[in-house]
Amino acid sequence: MERKEPYASKEEFDNRVLHVGRGHAVDLGSHGGANILLGEKIMLSFVDMPANSFADAHSHKDTEQVMIVLKGDAEFVVEGKIYPVQEGDVLIFGPDVEHGAYVGPHGARVLDVFTPPRTDLLEKIRGKA
Repeated sequence: MERKEPYASKEEFDNRVLHVGRGHAVDLGSHGGANILLGEKIMLSFVDMPANSFADAHSHKDTEQVMIVLKGDAEFVVEGKIYPVQEGDVLIFGPDVEHGAYVGPHGARVLDVFTPPRTDLLEKIRGKA
């Protein structure tokens, strides 16, 4: 099929197309590190959670979170109850919903989607935290 449109320039491509692994690296402490890609009103955080790690219970004021398990498994604690999750499972946390996790012996990779972007992670990216 013949294309009618011109190809984007390298500069246009670089300004439009993001790539997993080339975002902002952020240390998340006890539960690993994240590679964060930003839009205007959305944040994608690819989180590598090491084997036998944990995320303390916490919540995000005024921010909704969608968590997708890409690889591995973990036990997420949501409002005091344990939810065993594995590859392909999705959890959605509304604003102020307390959640944390215990990661098993194989570790886990998750994609967290935040809207609006988390201010604490934005501060880490900007070097203020």
